[in-house]
Amino acid sequence: MAESTHTAQEHTTLVRAIRWSDAFWIASGVPALLVFSVGYIAVLTGPVSVAIWIVSILIGIAMAFVYAEMAGMFPEKSGGPPVFGAQAWKRYFRPIAPLNIWGYWFAWSPVLAIGGLLMGSYVQREWASGQTWSLDWSPSADFGIHINFAYVVGAAILIGLFWLNHFGIKESAWMQTALAVTSLVPLALLIVVPIFQGKVHPSRLTPFETPNGNWWSWQTFTLIAAGLFVAAWSAYAFETAVVYSAEFRNPQQDTPKAIFAAGGLCLFFYGLGPFILYSVVGGEKIVEDPSTALVPLAETVFGTSGQFLIALLLVALLLSINTAILGSSRTLYQASKDAWTFRFLQRTSERGVPMRAMGFDVVFNLFLMMLGNPIYILAASTIGYMVFNSLNLIAGYLLRKDAPDAARPYRAPVTMLRLGIVLAAVNFMLLFVGAPSWGWKYVGLGWLIVLSGVAIYYFRRWSDERLAAGAPATDFRP
Repeated sequence: MAESTHTAQEHTTLVRAIRWSDAFWIASGVPALLVFSVGYIAVLTGPVSVAIWIVSILIGIAMAFVYAEMAGMFPEKSGGPPVFGAQAWKRYFRPIAPLNIWGYWFAWSPVLAIGGLLMGSYVQREWASGQTWSLDWSPSADFGIHINFAYVVGAAILIGLFWLNHFGIKESAWMQTALAVTSLVPLALLIVVPIFQGKVHPSRLTPFETPNGNWWSWQTFTLIAAGLFVAAWSAYAFETAVVYSAEFRNPQQDTPKAIFAAGGLCLFFYGLGPFILYSVVGGEKIVEDPSTALVPLAETVFGTSGQFLIALLLVALLLSINTAILGSSRTLYQASKDAWTFRFLQRTSERGVPMRAMGFDVVFNLFLMMLGNPIYILAASTIGYMVFNSLNLIAGYLLRKDAPDAARPYRAPVTMLRLGIVLAAVNFMLLFVGAPSWGWKYVGLGWLIVLSGVAIYYFRRWSDERLAAGAPATDFRP
């Protein structure tokens, strides 16, 4: 009886409090994801990285047509495209649904760890260069646990955002708007101002080839695939705008507006940003420290005011971290409500905020940050993202095939649905050809975490069966 009373008092619903414009500002952290990997991809693929980013954002926009249709079909569900895709896959092979959902969550959640570490690294480089202490445990040369100054800064940021977001989705949207205006404007200036200063030198892109210098080798193909693999993690990510369907006041109209507006914003930053970076700074300068590639760009463009721009870049990273914590927590929340993962994650606060899911995200990333190198965490995370995108594009086609007469406020052209199948195959290829270039240990870690979603689903099903039979519920209760 005590258990029943406790459950009855808990909240498990979100609040419809935002419009499409609010979701657009929440998703505006996606352009800042460019900061995470633009330097590493430039080092890996040379001048060709410019084309890689353009191809990636165009693929992301093509996929948005499929995801916009799916979102309109399930206005009552939060959590984004994988939650919608699960409705298709459960009719065929149920374990694919949690694999799809867990892959998406693991794609977004590590933004917290990567962003926190990058912010810590920027702060250390610019204002705390003497903080070089580190506690390390490394069983191998390229894999280990590290606690250092960057970790401490990142951990403080994650805990602070956890507290700030407990006020409610509307308040979080206001905070995102302020962060976006503060950070994206200077980031846009970094892209536009060099054009008028005459500092853009396309000759830096020549010879236009990968570092190995041979267009017709297998190595070149794998390098380009590796670049596309990691670029996808950033350039596709504006689909997060439809994560908030259950919190839109008018979800049928708001979802397509939100995702296409976010896509247009990303087209500017991802289509032009890498070109400006390489043309102004050049490959040799980027190689010096790919994790902070925009620092020399800011110093070249704004000179003595470069440190001010670095501070604004930190705000951009804060924006992207908050985009991730808001979106990934709602994916966990809806997956829990739909019985795909742990039961306790479906509980919300009195303000309609999925605090349990958000707290799970923060704790998970405090551990993930100990791996140290952001690009390797990103590579592991991209395993989940490419698994999701491959499966979910197929799910969009299946929903149209199996439920052709279902209500669809937005109906994607049939050509885009068919193209989605082709892009699913492309993403699947990148998963196996591009991923290994980033290191098997981290690729293996990515697969381990993604596949654990299936094991968690079976645990949840067993727990629900026990509950239905009258046994006490078996679930983690933090």
